[in-house]
Amino acid sequence: MEQWNNVELTSITKKSYTLNHDYDGAQRLTKANESSNATSTNGNGNANGSGNNPSDSSQVLQPGSDIKPKLQLEQVEPLVRRLYGITVSELKELKAYDDRNYLIQEDCNVKNPLIVSHSPHGYVLKILNALDSKKEDFVDAQNQLLLYLAKQNVVCPRPIANARGKYYSVEQINGNNHVVRLLEFIPGQMFHEVPTTKNLLYQSGEYLAKLDRALKKFTHKAYDTHKTLWMLQSVPQLRDFLYVLEDHQRKALCEEVIEAFESKVLSVLPTLELQIIHGDYNEQNIVVNALPQAAGGDAHRVTGVIDFGDTSRSPLIFELGIAMTYMMLQAKDLASGGIFLAGYTSIQSISTDEQNYLKFCVAARLAQSLIMGAYTHTLHPGNDYVLVTQAQGWLLLEQLWRENLDTVDELWQTTAHQYLTQSTK
Repeated sequence: MEQWNNVELTSITKKSYTLNHDYDGAQRLTKANESSNATSTNGNGNANGSGNNPSDSSQVLQPGSDIKPKLQLEQVEPLVRRLYGITVSELKELKAYDDRNYLIQEDCNVKNPLIVSHSPHGYVLKILNALDSKKEDFVDAQNQLLLYLAKQNVVCPRPIANARGKYYSVEQINGNNHVVRLLEFIPGQMFHEVPTTKNLLYQSGEYLAKLDRALKKFTHKAYDTHKTLWMLQSVPQLRDFLYVLEDHQRKALCEEVIEAFESKVLSVLPTLELQIIHGDYNEQNIVVNALPQAAGGDAHRVTGVIDFGDTSRSPLIFELGIAMTYMMLQAKDLASGGIFLAGYTSIQSISTDEQNYLKFCVAARLAQSLIMGAYTHTLHPGNDYVLVTQAQGWLLLEQLWRENLDTVDELWQTTAHQYLTQSTK
C-alpha cells in the first residue's frame, strides 16, 4: 500500500446541509433544507450567509461543459478521514462517467467512533460532478430513496452519515463545489464480469421488475423538477451534441432516431404511466454472485443493484427500454432482448400500446449513449469507460433501425416464447 501524506489539504473547505436519517421524515427535512441552504461555514469556522439560490434540479449539461471533479488520488485520504473518521488501508479509483468514485477499505486496527455500524466489505466515496452538485435536493432524494429501498429488502448501497451526522456535504475542491457522499460497498461481481447466459438475462428482467415495484410508492419533491440529459425525455436535446459525430451516415441515423422518438413516443408522453425509475440499469450496475456448485444450472444470480444517480420520475416503459438496450449490448444479440423482456413482464405487466413504443425507446437510448459517449471522450480522451458501448452500439443500432424495425417486436416475442417453453433454463 502506498504511503500517503498526512498533511490536511488547504484546498478543501466544508459546507454541510442538515439531512434526516429516516425516509419517514423527508417532508420535515425538505422544509429545513429550504431555510438552511443559504448558510455555509468558512475555513475559520465562521458562519456566513452564502446567498445561494435553491438548487435547480432542471439544469442539464450544455455543450462544451467539463464537469468532472478535478483532484488527485492523494487528496482523497485526508478528505475521507476528515469527513468520516476513516483511516484508509486501501484506496482505488473506480471507473465513472462524470463523477469520481473511490473504493475504500478502512484500517480495522484504528478505532473510528464516527461510524457505528462498519461495512465489512468497504465503502465507496462518491464525489459528484460540478453540475449534479448544484442539485442538492436531488442528492437528498437519492439518499432517502436508498434508505427507503433498504426497508423494502432491496440490496443496494446504504448511505453513511459523516462526522456531523449528515448524509452529504458540499466540499470546495480545487476551486469548484462538489457534493461528497459515502456509501456501503455491495460485494459481488458485476454483470459484465460473468458469462451472459439466457437465465441471467431472464433473472435481470425479474430483478428490475421487483425494483420498480418497490419504487412505485416512493416520492420526493425533487423528482418533480429533476431533469438530466440522460433522461429519455431529453433526447431532442441530443441535436446540440451531434457535431461530435464525424461520420455523416451515423449522424443522419441518429437524427432519424431522434425525430422518430419525438413523433412516436414523446408526443404521447402525457398518456404514459409515470413513477420513479432507476434509469441506468446496465451491466456495470447489476451485482451478481456465484451460486453453490450443488445448485446446478446457471452459476450466478442477480443479488443487488447500484448507482442511483440517474433515477428520475419517468414513464415505466423508459426503464424497460433503457435496461433492454444494455442487456442486448452485453449479449451482442438483438433477439436476447426478448428473454429480458420475458423476465420483466413475469413480474410487472406492460400494456400492448406501451410495448409498441419499446423499440423506439431502445433506439433512442442507443443514440443517446453513442452521442454522449463520443462527446465526453472529446473532453477526457483518456477515459475509455465512456466508449464502452461504441463499437457494439453502432452495430446494434444499425441492426435494429435499418434491418429489423418492422419485425423486432415479433422477434422479441418469439425469443421469449422459445425460452419460456424450453425444458432446461
